[in-house]
Amino acid sequence: MPFHDRQAELAFLASQARDDRAALVVLYGRRRTGKTSLLRHFARDRAAVFFVADQSSRADQLAAFSAAVFQGLGEAGLEGSTFPTWEAGIRFLGARAREKPLVVVLDEFSYLCDADPSLPSVLQRLWDAELRETRLHLVLCGSYVSFMEREVLAAKNPLYGRRTGDWLLTPFGVVESGLFHPELPSDTRAQVYGILGGMPAWIERWDPRRSVEDNLLDLILRKGAPLREEPRFLLMEELRDPRVYFSLCRAVAFGATSPNEIAQSAGLSDRGVTSRYLDTLRNLRVLERHVPVTERNPERTRRGHYRLTDPLFRFWFRFVLPNTSALEGGDPETVLRTRVLPHLDQHVSPAFEDAARQHLWRLVRAGRAPAPYERVGSWWRMAAEVDVVALSEADSALLLGEVKWSRNPVGLDILERLVARTPAVVADLACPPADVRYALWSRSGFTPDLVHRAQADGVLLFTTEDVTAG
Repeated sequence: MPFHDRQAELAFLASQARDDRAALVVLYGRRRTGKTSLLRHFARDRAAVFFVADQSSRADQLAAFSAAVFQGLGEAGLEGSTFPTWEAGIRFLGARAREKPLVVVLDEFSYLCDADPSLPSVLQRLWDAELRETRLHLVLCGSYVSFMEREVLAAKNPLYGRRTGDWLLTPFGVVESGLFHPELPSDTRAQVYGILGGMPAWIERWDPRRSVEDNLLDLILRKGAPLREEPRFLLMEELRDPRVYFSLCRAVAFGATSPNEIAQSAGLSDRGVTSRYLDTLRNLRVLERHVPVTERNPERTRRGHYRLTDPLFRFWFRFVLPNTSALEGGDPETVLRTRVLPHLDQHVSPAFEDAARQHLWRLVRAGRAPAPYERVGSWWRMAAEVDVVALSEADSALLLGEVKWSRNPVGLDILERLVARTPAVVADLACPPADVRYALWSRSGFTPDLVHRAQADGVLLFTTEDVTAG
């Protein structure tokens, strides 16, 4: 897979791997986010030992680790040897790191801990006693987000307070995702993002030479397609009994947003049980809870809406899981034609709204937004919604935006409807803003009368090229 972007992550790792000190870094994130690719790219010009664990026994892991160490260090005379314990292996690396800087990556760290739960304590003891005085740059990498946060980063665990840095690797945004296939038109890049999201391992599989319909068939819908069961497998790796979780995810994919709606759709009557299941899915970064950007106490408000984090998960729970029988029966073309394509624009729309908010954040960071907005999100109350709302309390500034993934140009009626919602948004603010601006994002451009009005009133107009070009 080609390596793209991740400049902030590479800079973070470089800041940790200084020649004059030891470092203990925790890098974690969901599967397919590109953690291994990032670390291999980072370590390629450094003295490094790279070990990827699997779900084997402690003895097998030690043997594989020993082989990786001796190969990585060029210790030809020791090949075939095996460290008797993890302590012996880590001490060996620490001794080498007294002579010169050495990067050591323990990838899929949770597998090592499953086979030997004492490993974090061993690392803690060695770190305190000797490793911190070396130039060892130890990276603990994991795909089980809940495990890494609970068993490695949390306060009650042995390694707490020892790490010198930690980084949660998240999926790419729309601009970075587009780097995989820059030859595609901007609206197609946005559409790919709206279907697959920002997971590098998924985007890399898209064939830019083929149509969207062909890619959907070959990547997701046909039996044996590489992403056909991807969400199922990822959830089954994290969850012991995924059946209820599947029901909750499907409910969210079909439009349930509140805990009550989700519970009713999934057939659960106990709200407490539902909340625990939803919390688990949030901890796994499968679900996310959105609140209106105007909320002063986001965790306490009841106006939160749940949704599936990844577009591919939304696609799978909406189009694949409910149509399993037809797909297994060997008729993916009919499923695509009758059950996917009529609703595909509706499916892509929320991701395009996310992309618009990412675009506004980029403008803020570049100093090209109307104000240095401190918060960017969305807003809703009852039946009224605003796709993009940006606030700057320090500058008393407010921006309201509408995002349209439509095949028709955006006209004056959309702008007027957006303006009409301003009083409702302002009513949620502590103080009325002195400066109110408007912005529109459109897949298909804008009507001439809207362009004329925007020029006269200072309304910002953005296209898919603006959103995907960075």
